[in-house]
Amino acid sequence: MALRIRKDGTILCAALHPPKAGDTYIDDGLHYEMSVIHKVICSEPAHLHNLSGQWWWTGNIPPNTEIDPFYLT
Repeated sequence: MALRIRKDGTILCAALHPPKAGDTYIDDGLHYEMSVIHKVICSEPAHLHNLSGQWWWTGNIPPNTEIDPFYLT
């Protein structure tokens, strides 16, 4: 899935969030590389991610956020 990075730095799933002026679009290939290969961005488990559609830099996860265990290994 592709991503949108908002001007405020919020990273969102492009499939769940419509575009806004100023968004930076990250295509599927780069998203895969960032999340699966390098694990520099992470998200919640699928059942929660499907509700929020949010991603975080691995060093900037908000407190009390449940991250999918895949990104923690």
